[in-house]
Amino acid sequence: MGLQFPAGSIVASMGEDGTPQLEVKETLVRLDLWPTWLEIGCQHAERARAVGATVVPDLADAEKFSALTAELQAGLVAITAFAFAVDGLYDTVRQELGLHPDQETWKRKRTGRDAQVAETLRYHFKLGPDCSAQLRTVISELFRFRSRAVHPDSRFVAPNYRPQLDAGVHPHLITFSGPHAVQCRALVLELLHRLLERADDLSKAGAETGWLDRGRTELDRLSALYRVAGDDELAFATGPVVP
Repeated sequence: MGLQFPAGSIVASMGEDGTPQLEVKETLVRLDLWPTWLEIGCQHAERARAVGATVVPDLADAEKFSALTAELQAGLVAITAFAFAVDGLYDTVRQELGLHPDQETWKRKRTGRDAQVAETLRYHFKLGPDCSAQLRTVISELFRFRSRAVHPDSRFVAPNYRPQLDAGVHPHLITFSGPHAVQCRALVLELLHRLLERADDLSKAGAETGWLDRGRTELDRLSALYRVAGDDELAFATGPVVP
């Protein structure tokens, strides 16, 4: 937790016997949840990966059902947790570095959350055009997946081909699969690493960076556990939907 003493909350006085006294009238605490959501995402991505690795065409139908259900549950948690982690970092940045100048305009125009997050991070971390474009793409896709998870659509849709089963499945069983959860984990860990590294580079001498130091410590710990070369490669080949 972060600890803060509001202005006027620490009162110094002199006792009747001339002894200096110090009284703390109020303390405030803050808990940044984005590292917690990041760890939840990393853990569940690993669960989705492990279960997804057991999905093969010659499994009995009951085993396929059980494996796909467990993989889907873990994948849903993983990918939404990664979106919550990025969203949480955005809120921490707003608290520490201030609101974006266009914040009120966004409220009136009902600008999408993903656009607000990406633009605020770009603004405060002074990102260039190429990096900003990549940031917008990753956040847009991540938040789109989160929306599909938390606002489910029960319409009938055409199946997508899943090579591990050599069969067509509901798109959710690909979007929230083990391979996709792992790919999402790799991208988010790299994204957060670059953002915090940039924030560190821009930090002014003497500025309060407790939020950044704590964040980097947690990110380094999780990266050591879960960053694997090649995990960010495309999980499934893109192509037409299999009828």
